[in-house]
Amino acid sequence: MSGRIPEDFIETLLERIDIAEVIGHRVQLKNAGRGEFKGLCPFHNEKTPSFTVSTDKQFYHCFGCGAHGTAIGFLMENDGLEFPAAIEELAHMVGLEVPREGGAQAPARKNDRLYLALQEAQTWFRHQLAASEPARDYLKQRGFDKATVDEFGVGWAPQSWQGLSDHLSREGFKPAELEAAGLVTRKNDRITDKFRGRIMFPIHDRRGRVIAFGGRVIDDGQPKYMNSPETPVFHKGRELYRLHQVRRGGLPSRILVVEGYMDAAALHQFGFPDAVATLGTAVTPDHLEALFRATPLVVFCFDGDRAGRQAAWRGLEAALPQMKDNRELRFLFLPEGEDPDSLVREQGKEALEALIDQAQPLSDFFFDHFAAELDLRSLDGRARLVALAEPHLDRLPPGPFADLMRAELKSRAGHSGRAVASSPAPIRRPSGLDDDRPLTPVQYAVALLVQRPELATSDAVYLLESLGSIKGLNFLQELIDFCRERPHLSTAKLLELWRERPEQPWLARLAARDVCQEAEQMPAALAQTLARIRRMQVQARVRELQQAQMNEGGLDGTRAAELRELLSLRLEDSDQPN
Repeated sequence: MSGRIPEDFIETLLERIDIAEVIGHRVQLKNAGRGEFKGLCPFHNEKTPSFTVSTDKQFYHCFGCGAHGTAIGFLMENDGLEFPAAIEELAHMVGLEVPREGGAQAPARKNDRLYLALQEAQTWFRHQLAASEPARDYLKQRGFDKATVDEFGVGWAPQSWQGLSDHLSREGFKPAELEAAGLVTRKNDRITDKFRGRIMFPIHDRRGRVIAFGGRVIDDGQPKYMNSPETPVFHKGRELYRLHQVRRGGLPSRILVVEGYMDAAALHQFGFPDAVATLGTAVTPDHLEALFRATPLVVFCFDGDRAGRQAAWRGLEAALPQMKDNRELRFLFLPEGEDPDSLVREQGKEALEALIDQAQPLSDFFFDHFAAELDLRSLDGRARLVALAEPHLDRLPPGPFADLMRAELKSRAGHSGRAVASSPAPIRRPSGLDDDRPLTPVQYAVALLVQRPELATSDAVYLLESLGSIKGLNFLQELIDFCRERPHLSTAKLLELWRERPEQPWLARLAARDVCQEAEQMPAALAQTLARIRRMQVQARVRELQQAQMNEGGLDGTRAAELRELLSLRLEDSDQPN
């Protein structure tokens, strides 16, 4: 398929990277010996480390929640990247260029010129700030120190019509590229800079690339705040200001969500590095999913006025389908006339921390929102509470939180609403498999090969040809051949090369299963298992021939000779252990 990433490049990439290094930038790992590391799982809340990373397999596995995979899979799950983006991220880490079959570029690479233009614009804005005393004075008046200005990459767009566009044109960018990047506007075939006379805040995606800007005037001009328009690389409903930087320091225990980048900068300066901001849009399900990938606790900081509470309610509605186990959402409503910036500067970090500690849980805000206009002392008021709450409760995913919310409804109204028939959420078993049943010999051999693909090169690893049918035998033979053709294959390479195969999830679970007490025992275990499978092949073929003999009243000479030979082989192996 044109544009597809070649398999040999994925193999090369997985040879170059070290999964412990990739995950170690995001999870604190400790050496557990013998090429293994341990840490707290980023995918569920735990106090005792059950998350392991194997450098031998280039594979991670959590014995607590069952999460497992390769470095590519980890970036997809943890960083919220699609498969091509995860490949690009890992390739960037080791200095490789991602090729494409047929010479085609990946769809994401079509936007490379936009990323380059945006990054060059960011560099130019920074230089303009250094040259503008009024802009620097404004930042000082607002209380921002140099460390915060540098950390946030704050810049300045001078009050000129074509300052940025002229600079980028000299750098080789075409007007159409600048327009697509949201840096200029076109009117009557005239190009003008989108941002003029504004303090500039770069907005980054989850890979750390500049994708847009937010600008704030330093006088009484309007609009006070302006963000880049929607572009091929910037979608307000998906991005959160500073989320990349917050995640860069490891997954935080909580994230504060505020309404502006000035608020986020002030909070960072006063000791709240876990603050992110929305970008002039209501909170969306994509925002919530990105937040909960990074932390189990999200605290929204809204103004306490009517508009703030309406924004909070829209955020709650977006969050309801996302409220799975181990996710918590709280709402902090600031005093009238205050925002996070002003409050933390006037009252200090301790005062804001105290307010955060008192933030309203989703459950309280949910029921108080309806109860504010109802008389719960009357039967009619309680019935209305059930009627109003029920459609929203139906949107919760099945699980303990949904059950507890209905229990709270019953406590407040005397009725929990209609029972919703739903299947319980699937439980991820610590074993890494769907159940704890023993593996068949064929499954056991597959598990050993998945965990040690190089074992396929041994002379003891073979199956008999053209003998009795055994479930899974053709797949085992295919796996042996595949591993034998690639003597340097690792667990991670195998799983990624077979990512599109329907058996891949099963192989990934087998890769996480404990199949041998000691790694040194695995070659002997595989040889013994395959010897047993070969005996099973003989037995299966003997049964087939004996059944044919009964059905047909005898066998022709060829099959009769085959049966006698197989019976002799079975007798010779009768003393072998099973």
